[in-house]
Amino acid sequence: QACGFEYTSKLQRMFQDIGVSKTLIFEYEKYCQNHHVTDIVDFSVMVLSSNSWPFSGSSNFIIPIELKSTYDSFTDFYTHRHNGRKLTWLHQHSKGELQTFFTSQKYILQVSTYQMVILLLFNKVLTWTVERLQDETQIKSELLLQVLLGLLKSKLLICTDITEDELDEDFKDTDLKMNYSIRLATDFKRYIFILINLRKNTRTHQDS
Repeated sequence: QACGFEYTSKLQRMFQDIGVSKTLIFEYEKYCQNHHVTDIVDFSVMVLSSNSWPFSGSSNFIIPIELKSTYDSFTDFYTHRHNGRKLTWLHQHSKGELQTFFTSQKYILQVSTYQMVILLLFNKVLTWTVERLQDETQIKSELLLQVLLGLLKSKLLICTDITEDELDEDFKDTDLKMNYSIRLATDFKRYIFILINLRKNTRTHQDS
């Protein structure tokens, strides 16, 4: 019975977190209006208690300038409302949408946060080496290679050091070298990725 009660209690807190998160987003929108915060993206977030949700921390990275104002404003809003609590962003459970411009056909791309961080860099420079991407994002090398391979296989990015036949075979992320050059596919051009929506998960815990 004790185990059953603990399970039910934790499940109840999880549902409460979901409800509170909806209210929190509404209050954050009012906060932005009252404080004239306009340089943010369309944004929704779930703030989940670390005691109730079995999530582990995620690999951090340098927040792109397109996202930084949103991160900072929400963090300021939350920490001022809940003194003593700390937000931990769960990037591995987050996703967003990017819209392409300057293409013959516009696309809306649904991507993970890590994919988004990489793709947004091509608004700055058309071609990157794997090493420069790692330096610019500070995503851990192992994770970066996994994300890059997914973008290469989806044909959004092209590696000039790999043939299509090689990529279609049993090419692994560990086969990517740090000096390989990565660029956008030929159907895409510079300044095409504009952030239009972002959905994030965070967890919160009391500082001891």
